Amino acid sequence: MSKLFSPWICPSCQSTLVLNQNVWRCENNHSFDLAKEGYVNLLLAQNKNSKAPGDNKQMVNGRRAFLESGLYQPLAQTITGMFKLHLPFSEPENSINILDAGCGEGYYLNWLAENLTLPSDELTIHYSGVDISKSAIQKAAKQYKKQQYAVASTFNLPVSSASQDGVLQIFAPSSESEIHRVLKSKGIWVVVNPAGDHLQQFKYALYDAPTQHQAKSIEPEGFILKQQFNLNFELELNDKKQVENLLMMTPYYWSATEEKRQQLTEYVREVTADFDIRVYVKK
Repeated sequence: MSKLFSPWICPSCQSTLVLNQNVWRCENNHSFDLAKEGYVNLLLAQNKNSKAPGDNKQMVNGRRAFLESGLYQPLAQTITGMFKLHLPFSEPENSINILDAGCGEGYYLNWLAENLTLPSDELTIHYSGVDISKSAIQKAAKQYKKQQYAVASTFNLPVSSASQDGVLQIFAPSSESEIHRVLKSKGIWVVVNPAGDHLQQFKYALYDAPTQHQAKSIEPEGFILKQQFNLNFELELNDKKQVENLLMMTPYYWSATEEKRQQLTEYVREVTADFDIRVYVKK
């Protein structure tokens, strides 16, 4: 990735940010320091809904430990395949821009960067990730140096309009209009959400009357659904810590009682992963 490449715009005035001597600065002289880990914080104080929004350090560490175990590797491989199949590589530019909206600690974006092959040696892919959690972005930027990361809201993305060839969104809320804004014409939006059977063993262990997740059926405005399918596979969890790490990646960790969580981590070792994967193309 070129060091001169700038994916970011100023959250105050929407001008392009340029990195100079560890400071991102726009033409209106708004400045944002580059953190020692290599990320930039573009979440303005007035846009925070709490003092420390997003996943906390404990949750981020649990997610990193679980994802690095490789148990969700089938999902990472499938996502890479979707980008390889649907990215508009035929565009005349010599570079491709991919944004992970709600990138967490960076596992999936880094997997893409390491495994997405190019149809031409003349093409370059720039990878950028944003997340509202400072702890997640710190961890992503510290380990994955080939991508650029920023603390920002997925409802107010600090990237230029019509600048991205692809957007990845996994289990993260966002503004459909914002995704539409940042994508180029014919750009793709790869969305991953839980499908009906996702972690059903957790739900049955934690709740007296568990409900099945219902996938959204409405096509977002300004997009065409290019592909949709379920990815379903079984997981074998090795120990209580691995169960807890996976549980910490879900809303169940915080909504269930302490007694139920302890029972689950003690006895559940086999769970179902079930993902609803959709690829949209911007009209």
